[in-house]
Order: sequence, then structure tokens, then C-alpha cells
Amino acid sequence: MSPRGTDDLDWVRLTLTRAVARICPSRLAAHREDIVQQAMLRLVERFGETLSRGEQTGIRTASYVWKAAYTATMDEIRRMERLREVPLADEDPDATPALTEVVAGAGDDRLELGLAIRSCMGALSPPRRDAVALHLYGYSAQEVSAMLGWDLKRTNNLLYRGLADLRHCLTGKGVRP
Repeated sequence: MSPRGTDDLDWVRLTLTRAVARICPSRLAAHREDIVQQAMLRLVERFGETLSRGEQTGIRTASYVWKAAYTATMDEIRRMERLREVPLADEDPDATPALTEVVAGAGDDRLELGLAIRSCMGALSPPRRDAVALHLYGYSAQEVSAMLGWDLKRTNNLLYRGLADLRHCLTGKGVRP
């Protein structure tokens, strides 16, 4: 609990810093301060008015602050996973057959599905391919719009048509949900 006589925001920040230090994996050590800031922003957005007035807040125990730290840490891990760079198309078209030879027998269905998706993605027009690829990596339409510098209506249109083209192409290859 927050000790009497100390500033609630200082206590929340100190508790968040300790929690993130224990929760955060070592590979994200450089991002710990960012995670603390994100968790702090969430808590201030939710309880900011009562914290600034010194009133009783919804933050009654450290466990709530720890939950906020955990959530912010997991969000950062997911964000880092999404940002991992993966090429959209092979630079060397001869690399795919070598992959099929190496993986032959293990997960043939998944390999065929992956090759079908890659083939269908390559058939999409570049703007649709970019929008669909980012969507498949987990980005929202708003994030795709911001990243590619398009307005939201164009992004939604490209996503809708690109996903429809992708479904049509995969259905033509015999891939069904």
C-alpha cells in the first residue's frame, strides 16, 4: 500500500520500476524505462485526476501496479515480435525448392500452406500486398495507415480487397479454412 505522507505518483513509479525490473526479460533490458513509462501513462490516464488531487485512488495495493507492469511488459514483447523484420518475398527464387527438400516429410501440410500463401501474396498488387502483410503481422488498420502514410479509408479499402483476393487465390489452390 502507498505509505502516508509520500506522493502517490512517486510510490506508483517506484513500484512500477521494481515490478518491471523483475518481470522484464533480459533481452528487453534496454526497453525497461519505456515499459515503465507506458504503464505509468496507463495508470495516470485511468486515475490521474484522483492522483493529482490527493484523493483516494483506485490503486489500493501494489498488486494492481504489478498487474499494470506485467501488462505493459507483455505488450512490449508482442510489439517487439511484430517488429521483427521478415522479407515479404524471396530475393532468390531458387531458395524455396531447397527449403522443401530440407523439410520434406515433416509438416508437409504446413509447408504447402506457407508456399501457397507466399505465392498468393506475390500475386497481389504491391499496395494490397503491403497492407495485407502488415495486417497478417497483427497491425491494426490505423497502424498500417500511419506506417504507410495512407488515409484510413484507402487502407481499409486495400485491406478489404487484398484479403478478398488472397482468399480467392487460396481457394483456387485448394486451401480452405
